[in-house]
Amino acid sequence: MTLNDTMTLVSLARMDNADKENKPLIRQALTIVLLLVAVSVMLLSGDPRVAWWAAWIALGYVLLAMVLLIFNQTRLMFVCLGCSAAICLFFNETRTTDSSFPPYPGKAAPALEKNIQTEHESPPAN
Repeated sequence: MTLNDTMTLVSLARMDNADKENKPLIRQALTIVLLLVAVSVMLLSGDPRVAWWAAWIALGYVLLAMVLLIFNQTRLMFVCLGCSAAICLFFNETRTTDSSFPPYPGKAAPALEKNIQTEHESPPAN
């Protein structure tokens, strides 16, 4: 084994140690970003656009958790599932109407027809 081979092995070992030292920092930074997004969605819930997007953001957290499960990143996966659960529980507790999903703010809700008859109902009396 030559001196050059030894130096290459030492530099590879240093890079491996640097990788191990950076992984917790990256994971902590991603955790902070994920939590900040979830908290900002809950704090900005007064805006109807944010309330409409909250369901999609919660679904995005669940999908990201499934991707992280594939890559064996269990800590980040549980952070994503927790953020999704927090958003869902927050909006479940703060909803004042009985509607299951708010309409998008730029569009009007579809009008419901009042004179819909089914086969077993009698016609309305005039």
